Amino acid sequence: MKIRKYRLVESGVETLAVLENERWIRIDRYAEETYNEDLKICSGELISFLQYYEEHKERLIQGLHNASVSSEVTSDMEEIIPFQPLLYRDFLLSDTHMINAGRGLVKMTMRNLYPIVKGYELIFRRPFPKLKPSKAFYQHPLYYKGNHLSFLGDKEELAFPEYTTLKDYELEVGMIITKEIYDATEQEGMDAIGAFCILNDFSARNVQYEEMNSTGPCKSKDFASSISNTVVTADEVLPYLYKLKTTVIINGKVVATGSTECFQYSFGAAVAYASKGENVYPGEFIGSGTVVNCCGLENGHFLEKGDTIRLEIEHLGSLTNKIL
Repeated sequence: MKIRKYRLVESGVETLAVLENERWIRIDRYAEETYNEDLKICSGELISFLQYYEEHKERLIQGLHNASVSSEVTSDMEEIIPFQPLLYRDFLLSDTHMINAGRGLVKMTMRNLYPIVKGYELIFRRPFPKLKPSKAFYQHPLYYKGNHLSFLGDKEELAFPEYTTLKDYELEVGMIITKEIYDATEQEGMDAIGAFCILNDFSARNVQYEEMNSTGPCKSKDFASSISNTVVTADEVLPYLYKLKTTVIINGKVVATGSTECFQYSFGAAVAYASKGENVYPGEFIGSGTVVNCCGLENGHFLEKGDTIRLEIEHLGSLTNKIL
């Protein structure tokens, strides 16, 4: 099921809506029509609605077939960001991305060292040792905690901080948690994911290297990330999860493609590791890490003021932002 959140421009009333046979059906209106008080209560809150959906899926889908025209989203409503994450973790699930991005970072910010890296790799036919992840990556998934209060939605504009001289993006799959877990197994971790969306992890690369050698990403990441306005329930995505085609488009031109088959850890393993020794709660948001080739450090296409970037992931839709 595809879900969006809408707001009535004049009154400010917000409601979720779901796509049913090419119609976006307002959950608040549908709940009123069917005298469903439980559904009405969660009609404006994504996490509660996803939990309701998991319990009443068949009944809800069957009923939505018969939703009246008066339940449809109208032109006086605008799309808004679907939810505000309770907490944000972003994983690294591919060592290929880290190696490629590290090489790109050296090329762009340490030009005097790049010939050494390139020469080593040409001679020995393997990645330069310092570009590889730490041993910890091969023992368990790695993540950092980002700013859960700086998310933008689809079609919102972004101004990079003034200190940014190398503006980058990262195409990722976003996981929305709908179950509380603790010390979860890989399967329990997967079962805790209620829905997926597209995530763009914007990055100020010129300050990232110094941070990665100290406490980890902060000023290079915390200023903004964006998520797609369309959220897709897990049951609709799981059959294709590790073969989703991805595309990066800048100013109408395709600059990179990729696939979610690049990850070395499953999404369930990532969520399970997040729950190791601590609770993971409904409303938390988890990023998959960058799909290989889908950031500027890997493909060589960076952002400038005035650019419009569009990320596409098969079965999840698209996410567009303009750079101010």
